[in-house]
Amino acid sequence: MRRLTGYPIRTLFVWFSALVLFWLGACSPWPAAWNTGIAIAVVLADCIALIVVTRRIRAQLAASRQVLASIDGALQSLPGDTRRNTPLVLSVGEPTGVLTQAFGTDVVQITDTAIWVRVDEPTRLKHIADALKRWRDGQGPDAVAYLVDADSAVDDAASTASTRHWRTAVDEASRAVGYALPVCVAIYAGEAGIGSRAGPEACPWFGVSGALPPDRQALADQVANTACAHGRWVASEDRLRWANRVTRLDASARWAAETVLPALADGGRGARPINLAGFGLTMAPGHPSSASLVGRYAVAITGLALSAPSGMRTRLPLPDALLRGIALQPIRRASPRALAHAFVGLAAAFCAAAVASAWQNRGLVTRVQSNMARYQAIPAARDAARLDTLATIKHDRDELERYARMGVPPRLGLGFYRAGALLPSVNTLIASYQPPPPPPSMIELDALSLFNSGSAVLNPGSNRVMFGTLEMIKSHPNKRVLVAGHTDSVGKPASNQKLSEARAASVRDWLADTSGIAPSHFAIQGYGDTRPKASNDTDAGRAANRRVEITLIPDCRDEQTTDSPPGQSACSFE
Repeated sequence: MRRLTGYPIRTLFVWFSALVLFWLGACSPWPAAWNTGIAIAVVLADCIALIVVTRRIRAQLAASRQVLASIDGALQSLPGDTRRNTPLVLSVGEPTGVLTQAFGTDVVQITDTAIWVRVDEPTRLKHIADALKRWRDGQGPDAVAYLVDADSAVDDAASTASTRHWRTAVDEASRAVGYALPVCVAIYAGEAGIGSRAGPEACPWFGVSGALPPDRQALADQVANTACAHGRWVASEDRLRWANRVTRLDASARWAAETVLPALADGGRGARPINLAGFGLTMAPGHPSSASLVGRYAVAITGLALSAPSGMRTRLPLPDALLRGIALQPIRRASPRALAHAFVGLAAAFCAAAVASAWQNRGLVTRVQSNMARYQAIPAARDAARLDTLATIKHDRDELERYARMGVPPRLGLGFYRAGALLPSVNTLIASYQPPPPPPSMIELDALSLFNSGSAVLNPGSNRVMFGTLEMIKSHPNKRVLVAGHTDSVGKPASNQKLSEARAASVRDWLADTSGIAPSHFAIQGYGDTRPKASNDTDAGRAANRRVEITLIPDCRDEQTTDSPPGQSACSFE
């Protein structure tokens, strides 16, 4: 048996999944956790789809294996092009009735007109139709022949339900092969006067093939008119028998037009319209029954009495004549359609990658420009904030230099990368940074502006003098503060020493209270008259020596050793 080829749906599932995974890994603007979760979901969905499709393909092979083996065996002695040049028709109907009478035990019948394939179950029709399309290298079945034994139908509900089941099966088969399968309705009416071996000449088909009139009543009239016209060629001694046959044909045609065709046309919501391409009747050897649906219908409209029920027992002819107006189906290979779908998937993935790249490039440019603008908006006095923003800008600079050196990654590529033009501006901005001037090592306060002579109590209004000192302390929170008092040489050295210490303590207390900084952040020292900065022999010199010095020093408490003197609160005050 030939190897089946068809639409590579499993390959396309893997292809689409690979495109999605590549996009998630190389182009996605989403967080890594999202990409990982989506990738896992895609892989699981792909595995489930592959399992479902594989099971469906196996079911299709199981349903069509016998049919394809029979076709191969029947065509072995025929020319090789018979597969494409001979109409292939799927024959459906009641498996224990009309199909058995038309095919016997065979699955395939080959006539001078077509290859007829028997399908017993509606659920197998779509699988066999798709398998035959693969077997014919993309040329699907040319028609579906619905064979109806008019005299075997005795229950209207059961007959309508059976017709609708086959109509649903035809719709599913049409979806499987990708086009609306032409449907021929063949009605067999029994007649006792026909011999069991009568040929096509004795039992001709009367009907329409190709373009059918939309009105069902007009279709029945056309069949009856065709039968009447055929009566002109009947011998005179057979005219009476032929008149009875025309009456039976007319009744059967009208019954089929009012019951069978509406059931075929009613596909329900979502079903495509039936492609009715043939309708015909023939008289076959048998005994018409008054208990059948068509018998009761004929009695009602003609008044003819019929015999007791008796089913057909001879081989029924296949409706070759109904295929004359149906053209062969063109070849519809699956590979061009699959390649087109694969290209559409690739184009969609490229568009998604381009959109993601444009989005991320816009975000990169906006981020770099925003960092530069934020840095330029920070005043020079806030050096710590400027340094933090400058570190972010240096990180941006390193990223841009890496892209310039090693190439732009796929998530930023595709011709949308524009951040490279920002690199010179970023380098210029980084190079323009100037650290603030170092803080003054010491602020000197005139003691006369703070205290009265010989007093350690701050004068009212002296706080105006110390506000500059307070700002300096607040702008350097990582520095400790040493407050040192000095006096001139007037008076006893011991008194001068105590006065200098008291004045330093008063300044320390004011600074701590006003700034909210803990007093432990300060250290005090009194030097008395031991460190004059000018000569004490003159009034100007003595005035210069009466001072309070405030110095910022590193906080090195963590660096103190066990050898540090008890009570020492700073590294060194020498």
